[in-house]
Amino acid sequence: MRAGILAGAAAALLLGACAQPKPVPVVAVTPPKPDLRTQTVRMTLPADAFTVGEAADYILDGSGYSLVLYCRQCPKSAPAIAAEPVSPLAFAKPNELTSAARALLLILGDGRRLIIDDTIHLVTFDLSGGRL
Repeated sequence: MRAGILAGAAAALLLGACAQPKPVPVVAVTPPKPDLRTQTVRMTLPADAFTVGEAADYILDGSGYSLVLYCRQCPKSAPAIAAEPVSPLAFAKPNELTSAARALLLILGDGRRLIIDDTIHLVTFDLSGGRL
């Protein structure tokens, strides 16, 4: 009888161990970092975006990046470039899907450089025809 009780107690312990839920590992989910080179936008500008700055603000809206024109490190030409009219290149292929960075380059046109700071998510402009 005593052996039966011990066997029953051992079985209960083994079954009890099976009934315990296994801990679920916690996995941290981090959102993807914004990147203008991989974000896709439709090359369509609103009717009230007449200047490079207005069009850039429209393209950057919701991207996680901001346009900055006045800062210690900003080129002195950035505000003047932002006030220029949008390049005709921006209207060459309406509704085209492209990267946000390329859309900004099309808005700028030739002879302008796009400067992207991926660390603090800022964008500005400069003279000189650099490419991404």
